[in-house]
Amino acid sequence: MFPRRQHRNLLLLIISFPLFFGRANLSPPSQAFTPLKICELQGYSFSSPYTGQSVRAYGVVFADLDDTSRRGFYIQHENCDHSANTSDGIFVYLGERTDVVSVGDLAQVDGVVEEYYGRTEIVAAPQNVLILSHNHPLPAPQELTPPFADNSARYYFETLEGMHVQLSSGRVIGPTDSDDRTWLARLDSGVERVFPDDPLGNGEVICVDDNGLYEIAPEATVGDTITSFTGVVDYRLGIYCVELLSPPQVITGTGPARQTLVSPPVLTIATFNLANLFDTLDDPTTEDQVLTHAEYQRRLYKRALAIHEALGEPTLIAVQEVENQEVLRALIEDPDVIRADYGFIWQNGPDARGLDVALLYRTDQVLILGYQARQGCTSLVDGLGPDGNGDPVNPQNALTCDLNQDGILDGNRLFSRLPIVAHVRADIPSSSDQQRIEIDLWLIVNHWKSKVEDTPFVQYTLPRRIEQARFVAGLVEEINAAYPNPNLLILGDLNDLPDSQPIAELLHLGLENLTWRTPRPYRYSYIYQGVSQVMDYAFWLPKTDLIPLEIIPIHINADFPYALTSDGTTLHRSSDHDPLLLNLVSIPHRIYLPLTVR
Repeated sequence: MFPRRQHRNLLLLIISFPLFFGRANLSPPSQAFTPLKICELQGYSFSSPYTGQSVRAYGVVFADLDDTSRRGFYIQHENCDHSANTSDGIFVYLGERTDVVSVGDLAQVDGVVEEYYGRTEIVAAPQNVLILSHNHPLPAPQELTPPFADNSARYYFETLEGMHVQLSSGRVIGPTDSDDRTWLARLDSGVERVFPDDPLGNGEVICVDDNGLYEIAPEATVGDTITSFTGVVDYRLGIYCVELLSPPQVITGTGPARQTLVSPPVLTIATFNLANLFDTLDDPTTEDQVLTHAEYQRRLYKRALAIHEALGEPTLIAVQEVENQEVLRALIEDPDVIRADYGFIWQNGPDARGLDVALLYRTDQVLILGYQARQGCTSLVDGLGPDGNGDPVNPQNALTCDLNQDGILDGNRLFSRLPIVAHVRADIPSSSDQQRIEIDLWLIVNHWKSKVEDTPFVQYTLPRRIEQARFVAGLVEEINAAYPNPNLLILGDLNDLPDSQPIAELLHLGLENLTWRTPRPYRYSYIYQGVSQVMDYAFWLPKTDLIPLEIIPIHINADFPYALTSDGTTLHRSSDHDPLLLNLVSIPHRIYLPLTVR
């Protein structure tokens, strides 16, 4: 399988090797190659000052990947310029699988310097690689000690790109993902988990992937320890990753820490992104994923098992990423897993892949008083949403809706996944006696625009999420006006961080972000490139007769390796998101004691 050479959003670390081995007896080349040291090729910035030029460079081969899908090898000259600010190594790309070099060879390379999506490399024909001698000592691997500050860490890894490195011991802070990348922090750093708002930054995260000679096996879970490996720093998929040159040792940890409900459950509500819950049929109107029967049954079983065992079959479940009502029925009507009788609210929306949100409810506890799927209209021309061309760089949006109600189409639809507004009545036990009481509750189920089109430099998707947040805020005001002082929850995958502007739009209404009640070590529902973050939320409009007691992220997915998605015997990795479980209690009467001041 060829390494994926995609557009990279981060800058590439480049390493140079000095010319100090003397001249070689070569036939005159067909073009002039300028002799340069590797550190000169790499330079002091994120790209080579010699890009596009024909050069001759020398170095010791320490990573031989020329007969693999990488089709090349790494060379290095130790202490090229005795500077820590330039790299001493570089990748040589041959363009074909062929056995040209061996580890320990001193190689002369004639080729052209290229920036391949951010990686500095020499592109050379196999016949332009000359082996000058064999069995040279390999450059000593440099111990990885990245700084915490983000910008400093990027520059640090850039100065090591293409070089021989090692890590004595690291703690897994992000599990092995779908690209076979595992995310570590040095064990001696004391870091057990990385959060986006860490005051020192997130630069200490070390990526290790399987694009070298070895891979991390078994695939790692957060809390495992990886010890004693060497590798080479490469730039892949927009990040610096270590390609393994020696087999790492995996020491299995105890797994992620768990929280449990402290208070007795009265009314339990969950939100759960079900992660691409498609069926086996091709919908010609969407770009849906068509599953095999076995894969469909496996996905249904794992998600049902999570609802039954991890969530305890709560009264209400806001779900995201379901294809249709047939899938919902198949999920809730398996008596071998889910014991409660569930109904559901769902409405088909305009998502290109055919995924929607829904609300599951226990029919023995909940009466549906009414519901709507709502759509907004926006003037954004961002290439996004159901009417966009999918290209935020050269965006176009078809005019499909009327912004000012004048009968002229002058906007495009705001949501691909329509938010559902549900008015329900829950029959729950009273906290003060054995009687049961009825509580009216409003829920708004969401799945806002993802960040998939964003780069580290441009947040193309942010304006649409801001408008989606404002639309949902308008729904809250609408409910408040019609039903003063309602019990109201906003639930779902909002695809943004707690300090973002979309989240601020909800906080401006006086809503409480209940995820802040979760202790910091447990406050995450998703892990991206080793960083644990909140993506799934529950917002509460404060009211006196129904009180949220606890909100607990159920950590059954985000900490576990992607490989478990195909394991039909476990609920782990039933999604890439962790569900949230909310416990509420009814307090119909409050007694205020007098305050005595001495």
